[in-house]
Amino acid sequence: MEDNQIISKYQFTETIEALRKSIENNGLKVVSFIDARENLKKIGVNIGGNSILEVFHPKLAMEVFQSDLKAGIVIPLRIYVYEDDERTKVIAQSASELFKPFAGLDELAKRIDNMIHAIVSSIGY
Repeated sequence: MEDNQIISKYQFTETIEALRKSIENNGLKVVSFIDARENLKKIGVNIGGNSILEVFHPKLAMEVFQSDLKAGIVIPLRIYVYEDDERTKVIAQSASELFKPFAGLDELAKRIDNMIHAIVSSIGY
């Protein structure tokens, strides 16, 4: 898996279900779910599966806020799931990259990146 990007071993709907379970099993929570396909249907546009799971955990958020309140702008992290070339693909944001501009978050970012890596790896080939 390169940069939290994978091709899922499941179809789109099963990928979402597997990710939800893996998110919980790896200590995070789904904060928000955005279904772009359903949103685009509202304007008459049809696309393949296309969703975003925003993930984090209140305890981790508190650690972020205690280090640098301004870092709250980058949480929750996003896991993007989409259909492309008849495959379901997944890409996740990197806490290390997003937290770079903020003080005191290097270790926390590594912990979160490990969680995200485990989540995304669980559904890949």
